Amino acid sequence: MKKLLYIGALLLAGNVAAESSEEARSALIEHGCVTCHEIPGANGANGLTGPPLTAMHRQVYIAGVVPNNFETLTNFIRNPQAIDPRSAMPKLSITRSQAEAIARFLLSAEGS
Repeated sequence: MKKLLYIGALLLAGNVAAESSEEARSALIEHGCVTCHEIPGANGANGLTGPPLTAMHRQVYIAGVVPNNFETLTNFIRNPQAIDPRSAMPKLSITRSQAEAIARFLLSAEGS
């Protein structure tokens, strides 16, 4: 019985992760992130205006000013100037849920 519950939890976690990745990819396209950044795992994301968002899980800082972790990355995605007033990245109308999905995607092996 415990094995069945464990397998069920793994399947559910896999579905949640897949949904989050799809939400992230959709948000990256919807908000134009793919036009400015190179983002592995996101179709058409080969922009050269912003920095490449490759290997984000290995980056120490976000925008060179705050520690790279899920919360600060989520906040930066939602309001870059609040983190770094000199950031060229515009404040987009990204919801908290979309920003969290993007941050999770960028910090995952799939998005790096």
